[in-house]
Amino acid sequence: MQIKNARGLTLVELLIAIMIMGIMAAIAVPRFSVLIKNHKLMNAARVVWLDLHRAKMMAIKEGRTMRVDFTATAYNIVRVDTDAVVLSRNLSVDYPSITFNTTATTPSISFGNTGTADGGTVVIQQSHTSSKHFTIALTGRIGHIS
Repeated sequence: MQIKNARGLTLVELLIAIMIMGIMAAIAVPRFSVLIKNHKLMNAARVVWLDLHRAKMMAIKEGRTMRVDFTATAYNIVRVDTDAVVLSRNLSVDYPSITFNTTATTPSISFGNTGTADGGTVVIQQSHTSSKHFTIALTGRIGHIS
């Protein structure tokens, strides 16, 4: 006696479904890792961008010149008149593959007590493959991340 209306999957159908999901995963994983790298680069750029705004606002609020000194993977916000380091951030801790392009980046950017700056471009690179940058105008305006 044969049962009609039996519901479920056969072993062959199940194996075919698993094989298709495996092929789709093999295609999606490399793209997903690129997405994660781009997200980390953008987050690192946002951190730097916000800290530059912080330095500018501190210069205005305190009525002092603030300088942001860059190295390959870190930067310090310094009060110029006292050489006191107000904020120190090492990007290699949270973003290991992120560096500043020292050839295109000004080693330091200063914000005066009125918010004006000496200008420059900050370039944040990720393993020499992709980068984000923004420009600081002489007026102190910090451009959008691109």
